[in-house]
Amino acid sequence: MKARHVLGILSLAALFAVSVPWASYAEEAAKNGGSPINMELQQLDAEAKLTNEQAYVVPDTLLAAFEEASKQYKVPRDLLIAIGWNESRLSNHEGLPSFENGYGMMNLVSNPVKQTLEKASQLSGLDVNLLKSDDKSNIMGAAALLADFQKTANPEFRESPNLPDWSNAVKMYLGSENDELNVSYLQQVLGTSKLFIPSGNKVTIKNEIVISALVGKPVVKPIWKAAHPTNYATGNRGRGTITHLAIHVMQGTYAGSISWAQQKHDGPSAAHYYVRSSDGEITQMVKDKDIAYHARSANSYTIGIEHEGYVSDPKKWFTSTMYNQSAKLAALMCYTYGIPVDRSHIKGHSEYPNQTHTDPGSGWDWTTYMRYVKAWYAEYQK
Repeated sequence: MKARHVLGILSLAALFAVSVPWASYAEEAAKNGGSPINMELQQLDAEAKLTNEQAYVVPDTLLAAFEEASKQYKVPRDLLIAIGWNESRLSNHEGLPSFENGYGMMNLVSNPVKQTLEKASQLSGLDVNLLKSDDKSNIMGAAALLADFQKTANPEFRESPNLPDWSNAVKMYLGSENDELNVSYLQQVLGTSKLFIPSGNKVTIKNEIVISALVGKPVVKPIWKAAHPTNYATGNRGRGTITHLAIHVMQGTYAGSISWAQQKHDGPSAAHYYVRSSDGEITQMVKDKDIAYHARSANSYTIGIEHEGYVSDPKKWFTSTMYNQSAKLAALMCYTYGIPVDRSHIKGHSEYPNQTHTDPGSGWDWTTYMRYVKAWYAEYQK
């Protein structure tokens, strides 16, 4: 078994018209012995790279909505934009909810575990259905939430224009029980604010990744749940024998995939790490030194990282938070085992020899993911 809103990272392609020299990339792939799947993925990589070189200009009406919410609730405008950028790339996804039942570009969530949608309605006085469907209302609701979080966490800085003074409120916005994930989200949001280029009445966001360094080197704290012994082989791998990372998509849910790896079944399978879509929580199921059964002939030299969701529905599952936390893990693996931080050593499941799966698929944003990996890797090197 291969077991949030979709952050429309790839939806940026719709915002820009980019001419892609497909033939040259296909030629290069063929020259390197690439399979049809690999050739297609390389073409998509090239398209994403060219698309992401463009900068995004926040539309006037949207910027006005952020400014109005900022004035109403005394929340820094740039903080609201940074959160919206990370939650959805400022896309409302045509009103469709995320898998965790989150709505709008600010991802206001309503489920048994998280009820930021209802709380935003209570604080702002705006109807829940309006918060779901209207961009301006959605932003206003998020601002009301952040102001309330700030009132609880740092009342002395309730009207501070300095984004770092809102750190605890930002962590509460993600609201994970694991504070390591909240800190990673905070670093992601504060880093995004450094990409803003104000110019007159315009705000441009550079399509890059910056991680805000808060305290020392990054920390990754996976939950340990051992896979069934039949799903891996005991080994003694380390620096020099672990040379690549394999990026997977679960074709299922986080909980379901973890449960599957804990069972004995026909066709033994498990990866080393599993990453949740909503908050980037990581569960480790096989020790790095051991050989997980996740990529057939590539098992002996790879570490496998599974991601919650489905190849066929990337916009619903591949969140910026998941990319961020997975990249933080991948960067740690590269730093620990001397793996080069490039696409020759960090590859999709389908890009390894003799594979039958197609994950992570064309919806996986390799350009953004690798930018996250490189940004985190730089933090480990400091």
